[in-house]
Amino acid sequence: MKTAYFIWFGICLACYMIRTVYNLAVYYHKPAADNKIVVNFIFFIMAVLWFAWFRMCFIDPVRIDLPGWIRYPGLLLFAAGVSLFILSHTSLRGFGTREGFVSSGIYSKIRNPMYLGFILWIIGLPLFLRGLLTLASSPLWTAFLLYWKHLEEKDMEKKYSEYREYKQRTWF
Repeated sequence: MKTAYFIWFGICLACYMIRTVYNLAVYYHKPAADNKIVVNFIFFIMAVLWFAWFRMCFIDPVRIDLPGWIRYPGLLLFAAGVSLFILSHTSLRGFGTREGFVSSGIYSKIRNPMYLGFILWIIGLPLFLRGLLTLASSPLWTAFLLYWKHLEEKDMEKKYSEYREYKQRTWF
């Protein structure tokens, strides 16, 4: 069981690293970042990433004894994260390329609801499932997400003069 966990951890880490390289390519405006095959590959990598992460949660070999008053708020964090993800996609209306940036719906209050949702669920589900190793890895995954957010926001500031004002009136 431990071996399987660490294999899934390695797959998850590799996917995070591949996505980070892609985010850097987007930030530095490399032509490959706009290639449809590359973009589709990144969607595939993200699916593998989340499958690997969920698998880690369910097979975590080190379980901690947590009382319900800690476990069930973890489930609420997970549910809130999934809800933010769904709301953000509803506001974006899909994955397509668009001009400008979205500042309506959930984006009128939170700049990066998807990343916030991911952070909530990578903390919440391991708490609920009592997975110590997966919970302990949460700061690593959060660091990747915060770096992606940082790169995207710097790029948005370069592209759109009104983005700085938008950042001042929104959270995260």
